[in-house]
Amino acid sequence: MKNCSQSYIFSTKLSQIIRNGCTVTITVYQDRLSLTGLRKTSKSEKIDKEFDFQTTQYVVHWDYSQDIESFSLCKQNAKKYTFSASNDQLSQLKSILSGSIGFANWESDYKYIKHIRDNSKSQVILGKQENQFQVLKRIDYPVSSDELLALKLLRENPHPNVLGFNSYYIDNMHCYIAMDYLSHGTLLDLQKRYNFKIPMSIIQEVMQQILEGLNHLHQLKIIHRDIKYDNIMIASFNPLQIKIIDLGLSAINNTSNSRAGTVGYMAPEVFSSSRVTEKIDIFSAGAVFHKLLVGRPIYEDYWQNQAADIRISSHIQNKNAQDLLHQMLSLDPKLRYNAQDCIGHPFFTDETDQLSQKAQLFFYLSPKQAKLQVHTPATDFVSNQNVNPFRLN
Repeated sequence: MKNCSQSYIFSTKLSQIIRNGCTVTITVYQDRLSLTGLRKTSKSEKIDKEFDFQTTQYVVHWDYSQDIESFSLCKQNAKKYTFSASNDQLSQLKSILSGSIGFANWESDYKYIKHIRDNSKSQVILGKQENQFQVLKRIDYPVSSDELLALKLLRENPHPNVLGFNSYYIDNMHCYIAMDYLSHGTLLDLQKRYNFKIPMSIIQEVMQQILEGLNHLHQLKIIHRDIKYDNIMIASFNPLQIKIIDLGLSAINNTSNSRAGTVGYMAPEVFSSSRVTEKIDIFSAGAVFHKLLVGRPIYEDYWQNQAADIRISSHIQNKNAQDLLHQMLSLDPKLRYNAQDCIGHPFFTDETDQLSQKAQLFFYLSPKQAKLQVHTPATDFVSNQNVNPFRLN
């Protein structure tokens, strides 16, 4: 048993529901749930039992009438231990346990509204709980990816630019992760809001928040592995706040050597290296940066991405933006900036440059213009076939 001198978060007495009953003390620590005075049957000796939040296979089933009346610790759909207490005690306990241990039956807590996404790869449901909209992302269970572990790390170490989660639910085959619903859309919706002419000051703010979020993930040893437009969402417009979402492809401590990512954003080493580092996220963020600046991707298709045939627009006029893009899109991950390097770049810190850009709108090609210019003369692009693939005309 772990050292119980560790300070606890919550402790209360419960009635264990067995024949003749008994009183059990439940104590919640940061990393585990402890039960003292537990009995397997009414005649058995009292025992103490702990449930480690990281490894336990137990889930909590809450029993309702109008309020919470009792809860059970279940394993493989079988109720092993059942307890009762006042609604106030159980409501407080549920709030504290939320996100630390899996709950059973998400439909008892959420009203189903609609499917936001439903395909062979993933399912995302919009639900409502106490007038608050939430999204529930379904993943396979037992969980084979690092997603849930990464989210638990984030729950212990939250950051305003990374979307965490509130609770998770487990059934026989699936895990449902409940998260805040972000109704303002993605970076594409931000571009539409500015009629595809985003002020440089807004681009600076967006990129700084993306990099702050990535820096936090990387300090936790989490590699996102799928930074792209669709995974950068707007939490609010005033003040502007963005959040990195979807840790479905994430890896912790460089544990994964599988190829992952989205075409148009993947770093060259994803195709050639058995191990990747957090630098792949910086490259992907650089691809996002380029698209914010000029409205088109650095790659047009899979084959360009695989060949690292990067195409940088020559329309980028801001010298600091040019240089930061150069550092983020370096083909050599050893030379590529990390998130902290990017945050300290003059693009964000040069006050003179920031003031000069406040009244300017950056040259931006609309999606229609970008499509028409896919086959524009080579002078409009800088290809990696050149000696210096990032020298701009």
